[in-house]
Amino acid sequence: MTTVELARRLGISRGTVSRVLNNHPNVKEETRQRVLAALKEYDYTPNETARALVRGRPLRLAVIVFSEPQFFWQQVEQGVTSASGDLKTRGVEVDYFSTDILNPAEQLELLRTLPGQGYDGIAIAPNDTALLAEEVGRLCDEGYPVVVFNAEMPAVNHLCYIGSDYVQAGVLAAELLAKCMGGRGEVAILTLKEPVSAIEQRVTGFRKELSQYEGINIRHIRRFDRRAEGVYDDVKSLLEDDEQVNGIFVSIGALEQTAQACIDAGRGQVSVVGYDLNEDIYRYLKAGAISATIGHEAFGQGYYAVKILHRYLDQSILPASSIMYTKLEAIVSANAKYYLNERMLLEMYNG
Repeated sequence: MTTVELARRLGISRGTVSRVLNNHPNVKEETRQRVLAALKEYDYTPNETARALVRGRPLRLAVIVFSEPQFFWQQVEQGVTSASGDLKTRGVEVDYFSTDILNPAEQLELLRTLPGQGYDGIAIAPNDTALLAEEVGRLCDEGYPVVVFNAEMPAVNHLCYIGSDYVQAGVLAAELLAKCMGGRGEVAILTLKEPVSAIEQRVTGFRKELSQYEGINIRHIRRFDRRAEGVYDDVKSLLEDDEQVNGIFVSIGALEQTAQACIDAGRGQVSVVGYDLNEDIYRYLKAGAISATIGHEAFGQGYYAVKILHRYLDQSILPASSIMYTKLEAIVSANAKYYLNERMLLEMYNG
């Protein structure tokens, strides 16, 4: 029996059946109990896709991300590739779509068209959560599984979220920066002009934690576009004009530009904390121009998004939780090489 047949027997929509299967709160308790009783009566296992595989059609999954920063999404793609390799012998195809960071409507168009092109489920890292909310909710309400990763959509129905706890990521950044500054000084925050929930949550957590340090003040908040254009010039000018600043929190993908600006302004003693790791960030860590960076387990985000989506479609197993936070890892000069070596090994393995 399919979800359509079950819904027809009960006189309700397939979307309602799907919401019960996904343990979504937006279902009347009476209706929920009717559906659960029917599931038990008919010994129903929602494994339609597995039956389709028996007929010879592969299970098709789509992963949608956006383009920048490239080094971060390359790590996510490695995770997707690794999961795809694990599932290849089980008749699973995974396609990866990278969209323009400055054109979030590309993701909306993919959400609207991919289900009709034979894709059985979608994992998406939303570029603009507000723009995509209605479509993600509509798909899930109709029984189409969507896993959200990298940026949360808490008010929208979806299978689960996989990614960072961004508020806690901001808290961790503040603790690291405060320790590097010796608990005293003036801080500049680098953030975005437009509202992006993940960045705003980082700044919220950072400010909340930093308020615990009486000897540290936030002196400047500088805002940039999504591509972080102009960060180098702005930070260099700021440091040349204001000698009181001795700490910088980089909430956006601009650690390398910030570090170089500190060096060129002759302010190598300024503590700088931000996010992610690549070869350039590693070199600045070793040079002392970056005090610490925080990893978000990018590989794991891509890997687990695919695995959880497949497990649900193939075995009807729901995620253990609707929110699955990945590790926050504090990386400093002394341990950075181990994370970089891990990345190189993953690249070789997936190459």
